[in-house]
Amino acid sequence: MHRVRTDRGELRAPLVVDALGWRRVLSNAAPIQPPNARLSRGLEVHPPGSGRDMELWIDTKYVRAGYSWSFPAGDELRVGVGSFWPAHHVKEPTVRLAGDLGLPPQGYQGNWIPHQLRRAVEDGVFFAGDSAGHCLPLTAEGIRTALYFGLACGRELRAVIAGQRSREQALQGYGAFSDSHERKFRWLLNAQRAIGQITPSRAITHIVRAFESRRLTRWAFNQYLAIAPPSYVSAGAGPSRASRPAGRAIASPVAGARA
Repeated sequence: MHRVRTDRGELRAPLVVDALGWRRVLSNAAPIQPPNARLSRGLEVHPPGSGRDMELWIDTKYVRAGYSWSFPAGDELRVGVGSFWPAHHVKEPTVRLAGDLGLPPQGYQGNWIPHQLRRAVEDGVFFAGDSAGHCLPLTAEGIRTALYFGLACGRELRAVIAGQRSREQALQGYGAFSDSHERKFRWLLNAQRAIGQITPSRAITHIVRAFESRRLTRWAFNQYLAIAPPSYVSAGAGPSRASRPAGRAIASPVAGARA
């Protein structure tokens, strides 16, 4: 039985999931605070407006290592800047980008974004979403991966509650499942670091032009999508691949949530 102390008293439960975000609140390890933490910065404004296109800028005019964007969302536009380097602030360039587009900087929304995979289990606790670094480096996509790993975690929890496996087996299975993605997350993080270094050079222009090829774009997108395949949602309610006995049919991963 685990005990978690909160500002509303002590909670006890046999299964505990930390999905509280990048601070990894239930970890016993020493916290790592910005700008030394494995984090990127992101900020956007939501002025009223409409449009059809999603625009991206890889331009040192706005951010030295990262990218800027503008895209429609209902009756508003979302205009922002993301920096791979946490020491670089993004408010001023976000305001400047909005001004360059003739838009008022209204409706601020921002956050720290984890960009490195961390251990998904620690001291008997399951970690999912940002608390496990499940946000993809380079693109900062975190909702799909939160669903993906959250579903894998939830299936393990369900198996324990149903008496199909022990808590220790579930922890081992979920931890191995998350760890099995380390190579892909590391590849994206290496790409993120490389982009941060070459943004001021002409190399970035050549890379962007190369992706004008539909064949290359399709291949790259399919590889990227396969990191957390949406098919996992409907692949069955069994435990994650890493924890299932050999010889049994298994599902793949997807989903995020926390208990």
